Amino acid sequence: MLDPQSLQVEHVLGADGLWAAAGGPAVERAADTLRSAGVPVGGVVAGAPPWPGPGLDPRFVDAARSRAVWREQAEAAARTRTEERAALETAEAEPRPYVHQMRGPRHRWWRPVLWLLLVVVLYVLVNTWLGVVVLLAGVDPATLLESVDSPSSLLVLNGLLIVLIPVTLVASGVAHWRSPWRVLSVAGRLRWGWLARCLLLVTPLWALYLAGSWVVFDQEVLPRTSDWVWLVVVALLTTPLQSAAEELFFRGGLVQAVGSWFRRPVLALVVTTVVSTAAFAAAHGSADPWILTELASLGVLGCYLAWRTGGLEAAIALHVVNNVLITVSGAVLGGLGDSYIDTTTTGSPLSALMSWVVTVVAVVVILWHGRRKGVVPRGWLTPARG
Repeated sequence: MLDPQSLQVEHVLGADGLWAAAGGPAVERAADTLRSAGVPVGGVVAGAPPWPGPGLDPRFVDAARSRAVWREQAEAAARTRTEERAALETAEAEPRPYVHQMRGPRHRWWRPVLWLLLVVVLYVLVNTWLGVVVLLAGVDPATLLESVDSPSSLLVLNGLLIVLIPVTLVASGVAHWRSPWRVLSVAGRLRWGWLARCLLLVTPLWALYLAGSWVVFDQEVLPRTSDWVWLVVVALLTTPLQSAAEELFFRGGLVQAVGSWFRRPVLALVVTTVVSTAAFAAAHGSADPWILTELASLGVLGCYLAWRTGGLEAAIALHVVNNVLITVSGAVLGGLGDSYIDTTTTGSPLSALMSWVVTVVAVVVILWHGRRKGVVPRGWLTPARG
């Protein structure tokens, strides 16, 4: 029993009904508050249905009981939602290998399909917009893509691939409804320190490999273009982004999209390695078996590095060092156009073997160093998780 003279609104909040046998300003304020919340109010308060009989109005009792049932159901539903959110957060925080970063609690079979559609649509839209900008500048994009022996041509060619960075990240975030930064690593970010270490490890090894290839295949210094300095500048500024973009798409978004279809992580690794490597090789245009074998070295071992290190940093380092050294040496020593793979490019068993050997050596060195720094777990197939 509450004193109507000292009744406060806080006293009745959460009630399923209010029956007032005596009125007063405090009672009226409490009744107005409860009535606005849909709580039944009866008795002598203003606006209550008249009831001449003794005791409580049966209509009021029924309404209060209905209100109590509804409140209990609402509270139970709220508890269920809270438990579901807690379970979702627990599932989100569960450590996963790199290939399963997009296989979260919200995974559905159609999400990888949506990812691919978004990538295609966004890539076409962005490059169409860039093509219009180039046309408005008075330049025909088709002429710029005929060769890479000029700074403007190299800039456009690299730009066509660099747009894969935002396209892949946006498509991954929207399609999988997870953080797009998981494409970079299991830590949800690009590990700059680890990337720098990989670059330092790979650069001298790759420089030695390219110098050896120069000698083994008896290559010659060719006439270089008059604007070769600008060609080097463009290569140094844009080729690292172009290389990272290819890794982000082929070893990142594509691997995680396809990998989310498979429950077993090792099976996901095998399937995504095949798919990623095939797509990467096909994108370069050459059908020569030895060129495809060379490209497979970066494709297969890049997927393996992402699995073992839990991110793209090591694969990006391999790709960046390879492309930058080849592009810069081609600009300085001549013959840059011949260093790019197209439908007419052919290789040899020796060049394919050398490519695999140096890539395997680089992977061994990276994993050895990564294990010392705690980035790579023990075991040749154990994935880094996060």
